[in-house]
Amino acid sequence: MRFTADFETTTDPNDCRVWAWGLCLIDDIDIFYYGTTIDSFMDFLKEHNEITHLYFHNLKFDSEFIIYWLYHHNFKYVKDKRDVVCKSFSTLISDKGQFFSMEIGITMQRTVKIFDSLKVLPFSIAKIADAFHLPFSKLEIDYNAYRAPDHKLKDEEIKYIRGDVTIAALALKQLFSQNMKKMTTASNAMAEYREIVGESTFNKWYPVPVYDADIRQSYRGGFTYLAERYADKDIKEGIVLDVNSLYPSVMYYSPLPFGEGIYFEGKYEQDKEYNLYTQTFSCMFELKEGYIPTVQIKGSLAFVPTEYLKSSGDEYVTMTMTNVDLEMFLEHYEVYDIDYHCGWKFKSTTGLFKDYIDKWNGVKVQATIEKNGGLRTIAKLMLNSLYGKFALNPKVASKIPYLGEDDVIHYYVTDIEEREPIYIPVGTFITAWARHKTITSAQSVYDRFIYADTDSLHLEGLEEPKGLEISDTKLGAWKKESVFTRARFLRQKSYMEEIDGKLKITCAGMPPACYPYVTWDNFHIGATYPFRLRPMHTQGGIVLVNAPFTIRK
Repeated sequence: MRFTADFETTTDPNDCRVWAWGLCLIDDIDIFYYGTTIDSFMDFLKEHNEITHLYFHNLKFDSEFIIYWLYHHNFKYVKDKRDVVCKSFSTLISDKGQFFSMEIGITMQRTVKIFDSLKVLPFSIAKIADAFHLPFSKLEIDYNAYRAPDHKLKDEEIKYIRGDVTIAALALKQLFSQNMKKMTTASNAMAEYREIVGESTFNKWYPVPVYDADIRQSYRGGFTYLAERYADKDIKEGIVLDVNSLYPSVMYYSPLPFGEGIYFEGKYEQDKEYNLYTQTFSCMFELKEGYIPTVQIKGSLAFVPTEYLKSSGDEYVTMTMTNVDLEMFLEHYEVYDIDYHCGWKFKSTTGLFKDYIDKWNGVKVQATIEKNGGLRTIAKLMLNSLYGKFALNPKVASKIPYLGEDDVIHYYVTDIEEREPIYIPVGTFITAWARHKTITSAQSVYDRFIYADTDSLHLEGLEEPKGLEISDTKLGAWKKESVFTRARFLRQKSYMEEIDGKLKITCAGMPPACYPYVTWDNFHIGATYPFRLRPMHTQGGIVLVNAPFTIRK
């Protein structure tokens, strides 16, 4: 049986322990268990054979208390979950520290599998309650109050932890009712897509690319850019436009590659059948006057990897781009001494994702009409999670937990292993067309363009741009999201806008606890605010300690 689970833990680095735990049966939220120590939690798992699967929300935090307990009770770590037996355990943690799952041999006959519900519901518990329109909301308690090892839970503490596991259980139940039982949202989306198109069709459209490494050099994320002339300036009124479902619209309307690619030497030559391509080339370049920069160069000590470049300077650089990005590059930059090396070309078509998007867009529309917040949230997740799975990196490493001599859990990174890729050509062209949409739209309103972040434009002035398609509902059109009366943009993903008389803060890395201390006057590069909770690994598990947050350049 599947349960949601949660720990409440102390905030003292010298006294790190679980002071409360809760379990809620996903299929029947009236079944709720709770206790006060990690010992009683592990004993409960051992004694209750019906518990086979647990879902913690943000397993990265809670798991460390379990791992510490396991090592202190002579459990052995095994790398392969198929080798888990009594008194052993395994984990699945990426080299970036993403914690996906663990499996524990509780008894001779039974293992317990533990997953991270945050990987399928990527919101806070409070936001889940709101997004799913649940009849519960997240409660509050004094997290910093001292609770002795023999602390007896108060009614409000029991209600608090029950509320958290109940909210997660109700959301997961809706998810499971849609047959979404994979470990991540992207895996659920891919499984659904493969079922819709059929395995034979999928394998025909998306043969495993032996050229993954070549194409991967062209793969980039969303376009996020702040126009220099507006950086850290006080801006008066303006508007914010968002694309209605940017990535689904690209998947629906734009030509995308399929089938086996063909390698070519030198410069791509026009080919009506194989009309999408990636091109590797070397050159020097300078940004044209009045144009938005589009190029980032990663993996070079000569350039800042997150900076969009005006010039290659004295460097003769080698890059790989899709033809979509290459055409924008040649339009926006003066390019010198270009030398075309090689590339891969592909057949293209539209409609590869039509049935999938029609289904989930229809679910979203119907759920909106019926005011079914949970199903609408699930539909949005399914629409936006599929494309990234195609770009799955075949080179992967893991983190392995171990108990250090300081009696603290540490992690070491394994050697890189190879797994089978899916089909990077689709991933790289979906993101390329998405950047094309955002960049060309921003360029068309260059004189008033302030900032772009993947699927949004922030523009000076209140007039709706005439050159952009504006619609509240049409897939791929721009929607007028909000109007601000004043704004300040500091850097990528760090800005403030006054909307309807209230300051809306967006600042990468800044937790909401800092927001009350942010004002119009103090929001600048270098500003420091209190109440950023930073995880500290210590004996027993993890403690969240207060640390200042500073806006870096």
